Amino acid sequence: MSIPEDTDEPLQKLPAGMPRRYAEYKRVTSDALVPPPTNVGGYNELLSYFQERGETLPRKAESLATLDQAINDGLPAELVRPIGMFYGDLLTHTVPGAHWEVVEEGYPLVRITRKTAVDVVRVALRRLATPKPTLEQNYAHVLELVRQEP
Repeated sequence: MSIPEDTDEPLQKLPAGMPRRYAEYKRVTSDALVPPPTNVGGYNELLSYFQERGETLPRKAESLATLDQAINDGLPAELVRPIGMFYGDLLTHTVPGAHWEVVEEGYPLVRITRKTAVDVVRVALRRLATPKPTLEQNYAHVLELVRQEP
């Protein structure tokens, strides 16, 4: 399932990341440089969950309130990774320069500034476990961090 207003943007693949047991040095050539991914998906189950409830979850900051309310109402725990991926996709599309990166294989992050990356799945895990900070509060914190970066 795709987001209707984003049909012209193709899905991209997350970078492979560093294997957990060892790292292999590979020299980067100029022709290997490509723009970092911003649209990787990974939250179709979450969109389906909301569609079954007769709701939509557009990729907008206002959707975080809807998502927070669904979590408060008992959103299934197996949707934790899709929640994180949705949050990350929202960041990459609303925070200038934000993009996906993978440092350790299987653990996607969203780079929001030169020095700061957000572990979006960990944010989702914490949000499912505790009511505060909400996803909206996390998003406001990210915006503050971006404003403070020189």
